[in-house]
Amino acid sequence: MLRALFLCLVAAAVFSPTEWKLHHPDAEQALREWARKDPVAARKLFAWDGLHPEQTKALVDWAIKHPGEDVVAFGTKRQDLPEFQDLLDKHRAALDDFAEWARQHKDAAKELMEQPRGLEQVGKQLLPPKSRQARTR
Repeated sequence: MLRALFLCLVAAAVFSPTEWKLHHPDAEQALREWARKDPVAARKLFAWDGLHPEQTKALVDWAIKHPGEDVVAFGTKRQDLPEFQDLLDKHRAALDDFAEWARQHKDAAKELMEQPRGLEQVGKQLLPPKSRQARTR
């Protein structure tokens, strides 16, 4: 009995990008469209989430609480995030669009941020790594 309970808890704790996408198809489609619009920025944001999930969560939480504000305001308040500052310098428009995605899909964004590295995992499915063949062209 205890073993079954333990296995259920472990299964519940494991994040499934597929499960998230099934529960939030509109948010998944919008995130896919955002990623395809600027795949370089998307890959960098997904990688940032992989390295610093708590910082990505802070960005999403801020975006939801500050509708209509430019991500520069977040960057100004969070000078302690050099990786974000680099993203902001090079991909401001994409970050603004991502913040807008989080605002439009609050529940899905919050659920994704509850899972450390959840955005990175979903991102790997949305934008698979480039193949070697594609790089040589």
